[in-house]
Amino acid sequence: MRRTYNQLNMQGDPRAVQISVDGSCYPNEGRKAGYAGVIVYPGDDTEHQAIFQGFEESTIPRMELSACIAAMQWVREQALTQHGYSRVQIFSDSQYVVNGQYSAPFWQKAKWRNSSGRPVENSDLWKNFLSAKAKAGIRVDISKVANKSTPLLKRVDKLAKAAAKSLPQKDRGLVVGKVGRSKIKGPSTLFPAANQVVVVHIVGSRTVGPTRENRFVVEVFDESTRIYLSKHVAYCTPEIGAQLHRRRGFQVQMNGDPKYPQMIQVFEEVSLPKAERKKAVKGADTA
Repeated sequence: MRRTYNQLNMQGDPRAVQISVDGSCYPNEGRKAGYAGVIVYPGDDTEHQAIFQGFEESTIPRMELSACIAAMQWVREQALTQHGYSRVQIFSDSQYVVNGQYSAPFWQKAKWRNSSGRPVENSDLWKNFLSAKAKAGIRVDISKVANKSTPLLKRVDKLAKAAAKSLPQKDRGLVVGKVGRSKIKGPSTLFPAANQVVVVHIVGSRTVGPTRENRFVVEVFDESTRIYLSKHVAYCTPEIGAQLHRRRGFQVQMNGDPKYPQMIQVFEEVSLPKAERKKAVKGADTA
């Protein structure tokens, strides 16, 4: 299909091969997911659909990152330098990808932990990202664009959504984990760890990073007022995690690092009567 190329709202190099990518996910439909990409060559207004893949289940961050990886793999396959091109620009609306590209080399050197020591999410894909960029055989720059800000980006968005409902593959690196019903609405924040002993209600859990560390979503429960106070993310070793179970309460010892909050000891299980679980504070701290 031939379409008129509209200049994107970005610092586009008219001499570069430009690839616009996007990812999509349907959380309410079993987390069907997919990504797509459209290529535009210098001096040509034809848009070429070259990247299109769906998955049975995944997440938005993984799809946005996978789209960029697929684009760079496509670049390598095309051997663009042999056709006189010297630069490729990939445009993504994902802040996660655009910011993460600069941190990824440092995460890799730190064995896939961030500057605070926490395990990096989606480390399998970030490893593939660095490999694909190194093997692209040409200069590749990844830039941020506003979501659906041009007709081209709107088309890529529709293609990504269509991919999510077709050509399903398994995202073999996806770690879904287990999620229970939260008593507090809204997002969770890092636990403000200060060596305190607290009672936590286990909401969700999954493993992260190459060491398969446990990442828990917990709600702090006040035994004196019988109220759920706040919702947070905290980490622990697999050995500690094996003692914690969803929809149950536990008295735990926290470490003293608010940038890398960890549950370092489990003292005992605490009863959380169903009738009193309803007494929750509405809302939660924003991320």
